[in-house]
Amino acid sequence: MKKTLKLLTSALFAAALFGMAGCGNKAAEVTPTPTPWVVTATPTPKPTATTKPTNTPRPTHTPKPTNTPTPTPTNTATPTPRVTATPAPEAVKWVGTWASAQLTPGSDTMPPEPGLANNTYRQILRVSIGGKKIRITFSNIFGESDLEIKSVHIATAMNARSSKIYPETDKTLTFGGKESVTVPAGQTVTCDETDFDLLSLDFLSVTTQFGQVPNTITSHTASRSDNYLLEGSHLTDEVFTNAKTKTSWYFLSDVDVYTHDESRAVVCFGDSITDGYGVITGSYNRWSDVLAERLQANKGTETVGVLNSGIGGNSIYGGNGQPAKDRFERDVLMHDGVEYVIILMGVNDIGYAWSEGTAKDVINGLSNMVKAAHDKGIKVYGGTITPFRKHSYYTAVHEKIRQEVNAWIRSAEAGFDAVIDFDALLRDEVNTDTMKENLKNDYLHPNNDGYRAMGAYIDLTLFEK
Repeated sequence: MKKTLKLLTSALFAAALFGMAGCGNKAAEVTPTPTPWVVTATPTPKPTATTKPTNTPRPTHTPKPTNTPTPTPTNTATPTPRVTATPAPEAVKWVGTWASAQLTPGSDTMPPEPGLANNTYRQILRVSIGGKKIRITFSNIFGESDLEIKSVHIATAMNARSSKIYPETDKTLTFGGKESVTVPAGQTVTCDETDFDLLSLDFLSVTTQFGQVPNTITSHTASRSDNYLLEGSHLTDEVFTNAKTKTSWYFLSDVDVYTHDESRAVVCFGDSITDGYGVITGSYNRWSDVLAERLQANKGTETVGVLNSGIGGNSIYGGNGQPAKDRFERDVLMHDGVEYVIILMGVNDIGYAWSEGTAKDVINGLSNMVKAAHDKGIKVYGGTITPFRKHSYYTAVHEKIRQEVNAWIRSAEAGFDAVIDFDALLRDEVNTDTMKENLKNDYLHPNNDGYRAMGAYIDLTLFEK
């Protein structure tokens, strides 16, 4: 749950800085009455603890056949049909339906000209679970100056490959009852709760007209879907004609729905394999996307939201973005309604390694994450590290490290509540240090069929009550 300081109408607030990237915390208690907008400061990292010993072996998820992977979706622009939602039990709490892990963009992932300041940016995202009330968090945690938001409109989008919205669904967000808001440097702002008929797996358009923006932009630079920039004010345009496009989300960190008690969320925490490197833009073909589709189609798990907290190039101790050990609290523990986390992390630590001692470092880092999640009552599922022979990461030493880490992940000592053996799924039956030819992209990342195989492989009973 997120630590919040509710702003009074007088705009007085206080915020405590923290050192980890991602999404602001929401109120610890939620009632059916409207929630005022909140500004959230960065939390102070918690001390790391050691893993408790365990004597009971954890179940290991054995691989399914993958000789006939599910076909990759074709690049079509068919409108997403609108259907009537089934009446749900009474809403009682907030649960995450979408999230992105925050970092700062590189020179090639900055907003296109003419930039965000005083212009309108339409961002398209796909949620997991639905609800009748939503709230959205905007993050300026890496900004060195204030972020000015003039207005934000939400609407149901036609699909992931178009800027078109359904105009009849358009709503204006408010912040403490006002249309505009300033997000202080190093903080986040959550809008007032908003009545909105959000369906499971809907495409949501978030159209923002910005004022002044910081030089350092808080973003997720691998949205895997197009977003649209127009100069000036275009908040209610049905289509963004002649817009500049970018596959990056800027300043968006969370979407929550107000839902019933049985709803909960799983966080997919990892690096570029979780972030979906190489997927077809707009296909929503990351393994977490496939998991979300399967959860929705399965009776008993249709109330489970899926939050992707992957960052390409990220590692436990460094890499792109803040180290995983430093962002784990915000990008996993502080999301609303989280009851499960899948951790698929460590391949970049191994790839960057210079000695066999890296295995111990990776194991220690993963152990601390398991302990931190268990302390919050969150079940932790460990993903084994997938093979990478024929990639530049590979040497005999690097493979030895991978094998040592995977042996630990599969052991009772690791303390995972279950193991999802992605290594066994993707490895070649003969050359077990190499990814299967029909599932590989560059021998480090899966291809589209590989990602779909990963999402199809996860045992859905892990998420049943």
